[in-house]
Amino acid sequence: MVGIAYVPSQTVSEFSPEIDQLDKQFTTKMAVVNSGNKVIFKNSDNVEHNVFANDLSQSAKFDVGLMTPGGKKEITVDWQDNSIVRVGCKIHPKMRTYLASINTPFHKIIEFSKDTQEYTFVINNIPDDAKQVLFAIPKYDLITLDISSGSDWSSDITKKGKVRGQITIIKK
Repeated sequence: MVGIAYVPSQTVSEFSPEIDQLDKQFTTKMAVVNSGNKVIFKNSDNVEHNVFANDLSQSAKFDVGLMTPGGKKEITVDWQDNSIVRVGCKIHPKMRTYLASINTPFHKIIEFSKDTQEYTFVINNIPDDAKQVLFAIPKYDLITLDISSGSDWSSDITKKGKVRGQITIIKK
């Protein structure tokens, strides 16, 4: 499982990631991309892949077609900002990665493990006038924390309204 913590910003950053495939897996669990920019999918595996997304709720639909070993394909992100889209392989259904379409340089991707209950992460250079931290996990409810006052904040992590955990952020 993977999630992303980010601070909305007026600062525009350009993200055009390259996502590789190796051993019938994507080499990253999540990448950040901006609407209008490109994502490059690379196949360093020794088998064919067919990378696609079909998330109508985010207006995200693409299919790069068959990628032979050593192949490279790119797509232009044309779906809504502040969304997370699942990307898969039609040939290998257990393969998945996510594209987070956000437009801020202030973010941190967090990979979760079943064995770990507590995570530490740093988002550098957050502007002093930042008012929110958003925390998103695919298929979970978006968490918005008001950071305009105080130095620590907590919220339940919910999926379809059911509490699945808690997030606590402490400003240092």
